Parts: sequence; C-alpha cells; structure tokens
Amino acid sequence: MANEQRKNWRELCRAALEAKDPDELLQIVQELNIALKQEEQVRHDFRHAMEPVRPSAEMRG
Repeated sequence: MANEQRKNWRELCRAALEAKDPDELLQIVQELNIALKQEEQVRHDFRHAMEPVRPSAEMRG
C-alpha cells in the first residue's frame, strides 16, 4: 500500500475490514490515522475561515 496513491479514510476503512495479515492491518490503521488527522485539520481550517472577522481593539478606536 505504500506504493499506491494515498487513499481516503473510507477506502482505508474498507481495506482494514478485508485485511488478513496483522502487519497489513497495522499499516492500514496507521494510514487511516494520518488520513483522519488530515481530514480533521481541513475541517478545522474551513470552520476557522468561515468565522466572521471581528475588528480588533485597535481598529475600534
């Protein structure tokens, strides 16, 4: 799986269900953890970008 294009978390979950070898499962779970952290970061960044801009104390006078 290391040579394949990075998979999304759904594909990794499916692969984990089908894994027969414990070492393969461990590798998939590690990739899944990375994918979920990246997904969480994207969602966090999006929520942060969508927050209304509040004027700072200096701009209010």
